Amino acid sequence: MKLDSKKICFLLLAWIGISGACDPGWTGSDCKTDVNECDSKPCGLYGNCTNTPGSYKCTCIDGFQGNGRDDCTDVNECLSGAAKCDSNADCTNLIGTYDCVCKSGYYGNRSVCYPETLLPTSSATKIPYDDIVNAPSGVPFLIGDVESSVFGVGGNGLISFSNKTLFSYEFRSPRSLYQLTSPVVAPYWVREMVDVRDSDRWTTQAWYELLNSNSHSARANWRAVKQIIEQEIRSEFNPLTVLIVTWRIRIPTLMYMMEVNCYYGCSYKQSDVKGWNNLCKDWCDRARAKASIEFQAVVTRNRTHSYAVFNYGNFQLPVLRFLNIPYHMGNLYAAAGFTDGLSVGQELPFSRRYNWPEQPNLSPGSSGRPGRHVLQLSSWYRQTSDSSKCSSWIAAARAKVSVSPSPGCSDCPFDFRTAVLDRRYSPYEFECSGGSIRMCFRNTTYQCAQSFTGSSASGCKPENSWRCKLENCRHLVSTRCCYRMSSAAAGSEIRELCNKNYGIWSIRNIMRRIMFDRATGGHLISSSSGGAGHAMYFFRDSANETRWWWRFEQSPQYLSESYGPKICSAAGMMTAFSRARPVCTSRSYKPPEGGFNRGDPHLSTLSNRSYTFNGHCEYHLLTSERWPNSPTLRLQARTAPVSGGAATAFVGVALKSGLNELAVSVIRNESSDDLDVFSSDGRRIGSVRGELAALSNATRLDSYRLEVPDNSTIDIVDESTGVSVTVTMETSSLRVGVQLDLSGKYPSGLDGLLGNSDASGFKLRN
Repeated sequence: MKLDSKKICFLLLAWIGISGACDPGWTGSDCKTDVNECDSKPCGLYGNCTNTPGSYKCTCIDGFQGNGRDDCTDVNECLSGAAKCDSNADCTNLIGTYDCVCKSGYYGNRSVCYPETLLPTSSATKIPYDDIVNAPSGVPFLIGDVESSVFGVGGNGLISFSNKTLFSYEFRSPRSLYQLTSPVVAPYWVREMVDVRDSDRWTTQAWYELLNSNSHSARANWRAVKQIIEQEIRSEFNPLTVLIVTWRIRIPTLMYMMEVNCYYGCSYKQSDVKGWNNLCKDWCDRARAKASIEFQAVVTRNRTHSYAVFNYGNFQLPVLRFLNIPYHMGNLYAAAGFTDGLSVGQELPFSRRYNWPEQPNLSPGSSGRPGRHVLQLSSWYRQTSDSSKCSSWIAAARAKVSVSPSPGCSDCPFDFRTAVLDRRYSPYEFECSGGSIRMCFRNTTYQCAQSFTGSSASGCKPENSWRCKLENCRHLVSTRCCYRMSSAAAGSEIRELCNKNYGIWSIRNIMRRIMFDRATGGHLISSSSGGAGHAMYFFRDSANETRWWWRFEQSPQYLSESYGPKICSAAGMMTAFSRARPVCTSRSYKPPEGGFNRGDPHLSTLSNRSYTFNGHCEYHLLTSERWPNSPTLRLQARTAPVSGGAATAFVGVALKSGLNELAVSVIRNESSDDLDVFSSDGRRIGSVRGELAALSNATRLDSYRLEVPDNSTIDIVDESTGVSVTVTMETSSLRVGVQLDLSGKYPSGLDGLLGNSDASGFKLRN
């Protein structure tokens, strides 16, 4: 058979057309586009897929062995030699990994074990922490300049040497020791997890052992403490008394939903590997179940000197370190050291680092032994007398003031109840003693005693506006007000607070509810000897210094202003102190205006006209834009249909006020039955029943203070103006409450006056 060239060409083209499919691993019209076979997860269990040009390859992830295409099998690192455990640790094989557990008598992390530092608790007494214990030894403890025959153990890692109830010791920052007014020793003072579900709640066990030279000098712990101190001071030490307190705290979760973060880290790392998510979550659950911290404080003294020994044991956190989740580092903020209530005598150098809570036990202590620190409990200021210290402080304080006489403060609320209800005033002290209750508040706004002038001024226009007056203020005065109420007048509900482990903000919120319907009660303390509040002074170096209103609490100026009354009170020189920092009065106090809206937005005017707003819309409830010399104030509300469209209700609120660059918005989240909080730069701050509820202190954003008194309410307080907005989640809508100082100005908007006449505007549905 003879074929010509044309027929051969035709048959060849036909064959090519029939077999036109691309080779395996390629696609596209020109067969040059690589197929990502990993999308179909072709590898076996625990096999990691890597795409290659025209193909793919499977390899087993770390901790497993095999070809990767078939199911991978676990590697027993304890037998293969891959495990890196200390010689004083036992190796335990786990699916995909291993664990090192230090042997009895040792502690440490995955690869290093150290000899145990904690003294044994076999003879210790388990204590209901937060109770006050009278020391029966007859030898008072010596903490700095203060002697005490009582002590109380706090569940969050501190020992108080006073009759002061422990709930008043609220951890705010690693510098919280500077805020205390009574002697405290804190080996690991940490913010407790409160207001969380039971499975996430921290649980504390605490033991104490109190020894004295007459009865216990033969005990092993007595001899051990004596040896530790003698090694530290290089001389003989004969204790008179020894107090040993040991804490073990189970921490199944850290701040900001750490459990969720661990699971998220699993999904983020190798989510494409078959079986990985479940395996990693099993590791998370194991870490969560084992997570606990243990530490110990020993307080001892002889006739002239006092010492503390801090021992740290295992610190196992509910996170997986290999996931490299960086944002858990700050969640165990802690303070370590001591104070006599007049000055902070000593802090451990690692107490301010972000990452030290991971393994404080591995930080070499002053004794040279990892996990042990020895502190001498003497004040840095003991070399001078109290009177000399007070006199020096007053002289330095007066040197800064160029206004005569020293400016005072006259805007304290009239009585205890008014101070509790006025959100412009922030609580900072609460104590129960001698049949009475005392509580102190600080005004969150400032008065200007002296301004920058001439070339030193900021050039802000118009000069008489509220903003410019603040920008040009050199010398600021802050009000502090203290009140007293007899225990009998306070009533059983308030008296019960004296026995609770609540933070100062929680106490204030509870007292708001109790005192709301009461008549006036409790009096402003007007004498220094009775524990009055005194003015605080702050000075600015430049008119261009911005955001000054929220920085003072952590500033050297604030610490100095707090130290002055402490040391002058100890010296019995409060009369002299009051001439430098006058006692605050109520002479110029003006209560704030207030009211609320709720439910379906029906409003009525003062001239008896009614208005109803239905559907999706946003409104200005209050605005001060008509008054250029007033502080900025814009309060907006959002409405939307609810209950299947049968009604309209408030579903969102936004506030921008004062000198804040940002606005805060609160939005009803129907799917989670919660209130979500956002800032105007797009950040989600948290939710009322979630992240914000877990915090024992108020959250700050610019000069806004965000407080969560209960699981359905958030208070937004602008500390630069005293404006406060309370948003409460009701059955199907929001209740919006407002409290503000009108200062002679009439804000406009649905909740404000549209003109200067009462007859021309709306009124609050109060």
